[in-house]
Amino acid sequence: MGPVWGGLLLLAAGAVWAQPAGVGPRLPQRDLPAAPVTSKDGSVVVGAPLSKMGYRAPVLVFVDRTRGELARATRMKFGSPSCPLVIQIGGKSDGDTRVFAARVADPDGGGVRERIELPDPEAADLGKFRRAICVALLRAWMAEAGGTRETVKDVPVWLIDGLVRHMGRETRQQDVDRTLLLWSRACLPPAAELFAAESAASREPALAAVLAGWFLEKRSDDGNPFEALLSGAAKGCDWSPSVAGRLLAGTGDPAAFDGALDLWLEGLGRTVVKPGLTSEGILRRFRSRLLLYPAFYGTTWGNNRPCITFYEAIPRADEPEVRRCAAAQKGLVKVAAAGRDGMLLATSEAYVGFLEALARGAKQGELSRLLREAEGMRKELERRTAKGVILRQTTGE
Repeated sequence: MGPVWGGLLLLAAGAVWAQPAGVGPRLPQRDLPAAPVTSKDGSVVVGAPLSKMGYRAPVLVFVDRTRGELARATRMKFGSPSCPLVIQIGGKSDGDTRVFAARVADPDGGGVRERIELPDPEAADLGKFRRAICVALLRAWMAEAGGTRETVKDVPVWLIDGLVRHMGRETRQQDVDRTLLLWSRACLPPAAELFAAESAASREPALAAVLAGWFLEKRSDDGNPFEALLSGAAKGCDWSPSVAGRLLAGTGDPAAFDGALDLWLEGLGRTVVKPGLTSEGILRRFRSRLLLYPAFYGTTWGNNRPCITFYEAIPRADEPEVRRCAAAQKGLVKVAAAGRDGMLLATSEAYVGFLEALARGAKQGELSRLLREAEGMRKELERRTAKGVILRQTTGE
């Protein structure tokens, strides 16, 4: 599907015209239009032939539910009787999954409306329908904000796709994990390239959702960044990475924007998307805390590496620096498991017990036993999450 304003497939606003008696063929009774149903605020109208009239209410419920999800995600209000969304249900029953969308002129010349057509309502692709609803509502909002065909500028398709994906929480943890994995392996381009109209996010749905989430979840004294983005586009502001940089990081400098992106992604790794979940990515980030680093940058433990493993720390338990680092690492290990499922919380506590013993200079035998217990719990977690399974905290109810 093309750009938000003008790249969607244009349809004629089809209407059924009454014909004088005796002139031309009459429509079969089942193809005559049923009375449309309308949302309470008058901004959504659903029409159907008599043969499919039973689909009107379920379709309206789906549209209203999608509108509510979009409103909650963006913290904006959508839907206006002055630019209504018309859903036309077709009369087919042939498995047609297509969803058509367009902006059309009112027959009386009084304005425009957003129109979506479902040739076969039983078979229509609900994912495409949901996206078409969101695009139509966003375009209607831009029209309400003063946008016209002459002024409105496109926003990147990946941003719209990312918004729609971000609205559904089902894949959000996986999307965060995928994005952070790409970032940690230096597979992401600089912010100026990442937020270009043609971005790597176009090929990575998870990345698009996470970047869209930055617009949607950022809190700013200057207002809602996503609303400011749409308002600017409606009034003729061309999309550019510098626009994103000003809205998200308060800067037009590419280097500063890149630094702000890194800080945001680092914080994203600590974010609890949904309490009680542990994924493979969360466990991978937890594992990165199971090392000891010297207190001062640029120093080593005498092994030409900037860190030592917990096993390597055991023979050095008498060294004051190792003890200090172990005491400091306890908090980081706790934070890495905070808000996750019970198994990871228990594993974290086992490692904390080891670090506390290391910090007080316990004997090597006790340290080895505590670490083996913690490592065994972690390996069981890794076994369970290795195939993409997400562990969920249960309440026991």
